[in-house]
Amino acid sequence: MKKSLLLALLGLSTVPALAQAPQAAPQQQAASGMAVPRGNATITGTVQDADTKKPVEFATVALINLATGKPIDGAMADDKGRFTISKVGVGKYRLQVSFLGYQQKLVEDVTVSSDNASVNVGAVAIASDAKKLSEVVITGEKPLVEEKIDRTVYNAEKDITNSGGNAADVLQKVPALSLDTDGNVQLRGSSNVRVLINNKPSAIMAGSVADALKQIPADQIKSVEVITSPSAKYDAEGTAGIINIITKKDGGLQGVTGSVAATAGTRNSNANASLNIRRGKLGINGTFGGNMFYNHGNMSNTILAGNTTSFQSGKTRINGSFMNALIGFDYDLNPKNNISGSIRSNGGTFKMENDQEVSSREGNTLIQDFRNEIRNRNERIGTDYNLDYTRTFKKPGQELALLSLYSVTNTDNDIRQDYLNESENPYLLKRNLNEGANKELTFQADYTHPFANKTMLELGTKSIFRDVESDALYRDILSSGDETRRTDAFFYEQDVYATYMTYGFMLKKKLNVKMGGRYEYTDINADLQGDNDYALNYDNFIPSVALSYNLNQKHTFRANFTQRIQRPSLFYLNPYVQEQTSNTRVQGNPNLDAELTDLFELGYSTFFKTTSLSVTGYMRQTDNAIETVANIERETDTNGLPVDVTTLTFDNIAKNKTYGVSLFGNTKPTNNWTIGGSSNIYYVDLNGKYASNSGWMYNINANSSYTFGKGISAQFNGGFNSRRIQLLGEFAAFSYHTIAIKKDLFDKRGGISLGLDNPFRESMRMRNDVRVEESPTNPRAYTQQIRINNFNRGVRVSFNYNFGKMEQQRPPRRKKSIKNDDAKQGDSNGMN
Repeated sequence: MKKSLLLALLGLSTVPALAQAPQAAPQQQAASGMAVPRGNATITGTVQDADTKKPVEFATVALINLATGKPIDGAMADDKGRFTISKVGVGKYRLQVSFLGYQQKLVEDVTVSSDNASVNVGAVAIASDAKKLSEVVITGEKPLVEEKIDRTVYNAEKDITNSGGNAADVLQKVPALSLDTDGNVQLRGSSNVRVLINNKPSAIMAGSVADALKQIPADQIKSVEVITSPSAKYDAEGTAGIINIITKKDGGLQGVTGSVAATAGTRNSNANASLNIRRGKLGINGTFGGNMFYNHGNMSNTILAGNTTSFQSGKTRINGSFMNALIGFDYDLNPKNNISGSIRSNGGTFKMENDQEVSSREGNTLIQDFRNEIRNRNERIGTDYNLDYTRTFKKPGQELALLSLYSVTNTDNDIRQDYLNESENPYLLKRNLNEGANKELTFQADYTHPFANKTMLELGTKSIFRDVESDALYRDILSSGDETRRTDAFFYEQDVYATYMTYGFMLKKKLNVKMGGRYEYTDINADLQGDNDYALNYDNFIPSVALSYNLNQKHTFRANFTQRIQRPSLFYLNPYVQEQTSNTRVQGNPNLDAELTDLFELGYSTFFKTTSLSVTGYMRQTDNAIETVANIERETDTNGLPVDVTTLTFDNIAKNKTYGVSLFGNTKPTNNWTIGGSSNIYYVDLNGKYASNSGWMYNINANSSYTFGKGISAQFNGGFNSRRIQLLGEFAAFSYHTIAIKKDLFDKRGGISLGLDNPFRESMRMRNDVRVEESPTNPRAYTQQIRINNFNRGVRVSFNYNFGKMEQQRPPRRKKSIKNDDAKQGDSNGMN
């Protein structure tokens, strides 16, 4: 513990030291090789708009040497348009003034006659370049999917099939990602991913990621980034990587802008609005939205254990409503100092009704036959508060960021089961209630220092303080009025201290190299009801190496290696026993250890004319992998009859090896037609203490868009996922497809679209088979067969409108933010 605190303090002390250390001024060289003389003179002036006479904030002013025609110094105007260039030597110069959206302006014959002179060039008027702005809009059109050196970017705002959906609908279209019918996310076949929002962890992701994704409207998503091999700069992410959801927000435009959107559909409806205001140094942005979803289906569950057969079947109805809101600000104290902050809140209710017919036979003897009416209600509210400070320096790329984040999530999970015989009052009421809370406080400091030879040093330190609480109440109420109660309480404290350093450089102008290391210390204390307290601490060193070679500016070769650690989140730790049905329970394991992963990647990408291609081979090995453990036990029900009850929990019991290839391609056969697609083919080898499984899997995604002219466009998106291998069985294949057509309105400020979800298939049938062998942890072998019929055909109509006036744009400021991506997150099964 002392060792980690010392390293963290050393990291914090190093950052400001480097930031404050005086930097030697670079010796500027003329074309002839002679050094340009420096002096003590100053050149001042102001930059203003030629039409409005208002100051142009943050315009760039370059000092040009007349002898060479090259810039030797420069400055950036402040919020009043004022600029100062100091330490100028005696001589004659030219000023070059430029800013995005304005014509370049030259100020000739700027003469410094003495060493201590102060030359004021007065007001420099620059004219607007409307033609240039329109060209930027046209050439800035982004493709649907972009392959970058360290990530894949899916530009969701370009996909009209997303209109009216939620984040789960968006993610299933992203290359290398796959989702099942519950919205559980996998990246290259692994569910060990961390989902961020705008580069930040969010409280809404603390429990079930699948449930949280349903809360985020697709209309608020700008893009999705997939980072498969994070560097040491990131938290020690798990086996697969990071999914970063970027929402639409203020882009630095002066004035007032906003948007409204609404969708009505047979499976979901939503409405949301955003407003961005920027005046001078201050920008304020806010969003608010709400969405509802509703669906139905049916299911059956058969369990075979020895000569006992248990059978459940019934209809399922799902509905929910969520709200989300954000207000944030961005303030430029001066051109080099910025402070920003935001408050984001998400919350709502998820409801499920499941009426089951339950029967059980011992050989040919019927031992159980009753009806079970299940009502599951999950209420969740999460809020994130962040406050960040960024300091830039004269040297381009030199930056110091001090970041803070506080996230809190409160959840209430209520499961009610009524046991009854046909046409009778319930003879047993089961009431399961769990109140949970997840709190995170994070402090982070990052420093970036570029060197003259195009090398880059990054270093920083970080502390995360997590508190998890869970209070459970179990009630069994008989028809006689007798009641039994039991409670469980759980408190889990996890503190993480980390420091990192990365160094990037280029060899022979073609080979980019980035190396790094991250040290993390983890301190855990847990308090379970009774005497089951425990404490644990461990440390890890995480290396990373990334190589990128560019050939002829068209071919890029990449190689990456990293090690990752992933700690279990509340989903896996919570010991609350969730009685989902009459014979199925789910329970977390507070004694879980972290997973460790080695990840290797080799990639190649190219482009020619209107086509781009990318292929990546990868291998990952996870030791101490967390997998689902199932056991079946014989219990006695309230009538004194025997019943088999299955309990699902988690344990560090497996070694997971995955070998795969990811492919991506995009082309434009004509100017109006775009075709793209991706696939991921991989082999999984799972080996546990008492079970093993292996096999090939793949998923394919295809998309196409066509512009007909006159503001009319159409888009198609579809995908197929093969069977999924699990340690205890397999999940059947499934597919999806969506079609949308859109008409632009109000001079492209708005539009109306019609979307069809799975129009050629009324429902999707799912199959999940589980096989559990007899072992020391499971005294009885059994098989389980789950069949789900999900009615997922849908129609939706969406409308959107953008309003406001966008004026001059300030220069883009690179945003630093906290990324807590170290905790293994859970799939959706209603657990908190």
